[in-house]
Amino acid sequence: MMKNGKRITIREVAEKSGVSTATVSRVLNGELNFPEATRKKIWTAAHLLGYEPSIQARRLRIGVDSERLPTNLIMYIFNLPQGNPIGDRYTADSAQMFDWLASQRGYYTANYRYFQQEGFHCPLILDRLVDGAVIGSPHQEVIECVAGKVPTVLLNVGFCTLFPEIPRISAATEPVLRDLMLQARELGHVKAALIGSVRPIEKHYFALDYISLIHRLADETGFELKKEHCYQPQDLRPANNEQRMDEIAAALLSEIRSGKVTLVFGEDYTYAKSIYSRLLRMGVRIPEEVSIVTVNSHVPVPTEETRILTSAVHDWKQLYVTAIEVLKDLIAKKEFSCREFMIPAILCPGNTLGRPIVQWKSKVKP
Repeated sequence: MMKNGKRITIREVAEKSGVSTATVSRVLNGELNFPEATRKKIWTAAHLLGYEPSIQARRLRIGVDSERLPTNLIMYIFNLPQGNPIGDRYTADSAQMFDWLASQRGYYTANYRYFQQEGFHCPLILDRLVDGAVIGSPHQEVIECVAGKVPTVLLNVGFCTLFPEIPRISAATEPVLRDLMLQARELGHVKAALIGSVRPIEKHYFALDYISLIHRLADETGFELKKEHCYQPQDLRPANNEQRMDEIAAALLSEIRSGKVTLVFGEDYTYAKSIYSRLLRMGVRIPEEVSIVTVNSHVPVPTEETRILTSAVHDWKQLYVTAIEVLKDLIAKKEFSCREFMIPAILCPGNTLGRPIVQWKSKVKP
């Protein structure tokens, strides 16, 4: 990239990251024998400055007519909560679905799994070897490193005023979730609980907030959702997830058997399925003793197992198709009349919503 008529040099990257030029060179050439913090700092500086390390890549980009040659290669960048995705079926299914749908539209794909602790370091973006990128990671660092370098689309990322010019494709979950809540109220449910995580308080994090959506819709449709029935462990993480879910299920069992809770809202399928399985093992009858309603935002390919839960399901196939088509138009430099594309969620009736044994009269009308 040119800055004031001059190309960004490796020395400038070294100065911004506070290390030697030799260290920058070795890190950008893929060496891993450096502290994680050092590698993250160097890659961040290189991306933000617009440093272009590869002469061969620049030649490919520029071509004979001084215009970048298209590669038909697009990138899907998504968030990885843990450093190792092995065994993560969702990650594998998501990547495979995106690859297939992109190939049907003439694109090759490269998947980049962003792990916040490592930072964003992607030579394909740095060297402008991709025609465009779909970003499914809600971190500002990623968006800043990619946007402006290649055509970019945000996928299921919360709204941020810092990037109003970037097209955003999102799942319209609210209408389906509202309908499920109204159906639950008609069946006689009033007293509810909530299972979820605590949203990170990060200045540069733009994830969709389903916890707030559930609270708002529950209030609007007349549910009693007390603070003591909102199970959101502050320290919930992959390492202690099983233990925390056991604790929540045990607490819920008492509330269910005493009639204090007849409906459980799940922030997402993962939590809802975990509690569902535990309650069944404890002998709880679902949906007779307690019903469960959730948002399914993670599972790209519905299975018999995922269809058990009554849920508002993200239509990942249509989300991906729309993202790829919008990116294709961006690459072709077409004009847009809007920058927000909402894809309706799908209702999964499931088997976990029914009439409760205990009927309550609510003071709030639905």
